Amino acid sequence: MINITVFWVSLPTKNLPIALLMINIRKLTTSALLAALTILGSACNGENAQASKENNEPARKMQCIEQQSQCFFDVAEGRVDVLFDVDKIIAEQAFNISVNYTGAKTINTVSGYMEGVDMFMGKIPLFLEKSINADSTGNVKAVSTGTVADNAESMSQHNIQAFQGEVLVGSCSAEKMTWKIWLTFTDNDKKNYTKMLTIVSHRS
Repeated sequence: MINITVFWVSLPTKNLPIALLMINIRKLTTSALLAALTILGSACNGENAQASKENNEPARKMQCIEQQSQCFFDVAEGRVDVLFDVDKIIAEQAFNISVNYTGAKTINTVSGYMEGVDMFMGKIPLFLEKSINADSTGNVKAVSTGTVADNAESMSQHNIQAFQGEVLVGSCSAEKMTWKIWLTFTDNDKKNYTKMLTIVSHRS
């Protein structure tokens, strides 16, 4: 509701149009302000709805993919699982890799790179960051509760350390391309362990 008080104290008749003009300008200004606030409110609501939708999207499952030469291997008195968050690796589409160590050692860092087998396309560095805790599927958890070893009883006392990062491979003329993934693990004693596996990327 807009309350407008107009004082007509000794206002000559010839000034009446001026008073009416002042009232109309005040109405127009108030209406414009209300319209602007409505538009801003709608925009904010739209952004909040989009953010809520993105936050509610479920995390993609980490898994061993088809045409992966090895899903796991033994390293530093433990086992390492190499998992991806896609069913198939598509060239020029980013994907996530999770390198999960389960064992008695403490792994400080995991470094590595990818290189083409069918065609040399340079080395793609892997930037893997250590997660605080994770389960055997590569999902970060507050407390690790599972094991990925064949001997679950003997490995259940060991912690799971996950190293994760985003990767993108280039495209070439071939429909499929094989890549080598080189991984180097460094433990608390500064001892290094290097492993290699292969994966296949597709153009589409």
